[in-house]
Amino acid sequence: MLRIASRQVAADYAREFQHMFDGRFGTGKSSATPFPRVRVGGAQIEVYFSPEDGVAKHILQRLAAAKRSIHFMAFSYTSSATADAMVAQSRAGLLVQGVFESQNAGGTGSAFSRLRQGGVDVLEDGNCYILHHKVIVIDQQTVITGSYNFTNSAERDNDENLVIVDDPALARAYIEEFGLVYAQAQSPARCR
Repeated sequence: MLRIASRQVAADYAREFQHMFDGRFGTGKSSATPFPRVRVGGAQIEVYFSPEDGVAKHILQRLAAAKRSIHFMAFSYTSSATADAMVAQSRAGLLVQGVFESQNAGGTGSAFSRLRQGGVDVLEDGNCYILHHKVIVIDQQTVITGSYNFTNSAERDNDENLVIVDDPALARAYIEEFGLVYAQAQSPARCR
């Protein structure tokens, strides 16, 4: 769980909830997040909702600005644009590593093969259950997470949320989780 103690971030989510309480879903909502960028302590936080905020462009901007590394864990990942951005960064010499939910790695439209063929170090998860993370960590200082899967459906159709948090301490916690998930993907559990 990611807990953000901010009245402004709470107001962003309250507005999104109000759209849905009023019966507006998907493309029936307008982009009107009251506080899209908020500072909480030392962290800079951005809040976006899909489909109305065009979430993918914010992810792509952050990926393009990466300088050293990109780590990700993905339940579902079919976005060609996001995959292409990661492949480009890998080819530019950045460390790019990821773990996919094994049930979805070979699914229709999955970016797993595209990333692997592009030279990205990607693995299928090694746990006996479901990897449900939706996380990208950039340069060990920025965390991108939320309900948003890295898919075209999340971008165009689904009601999703995404937060981008610039905070090295938070990024360290996510990198630690990535390390555990990645290690288990390298040595999968024997499932019954």
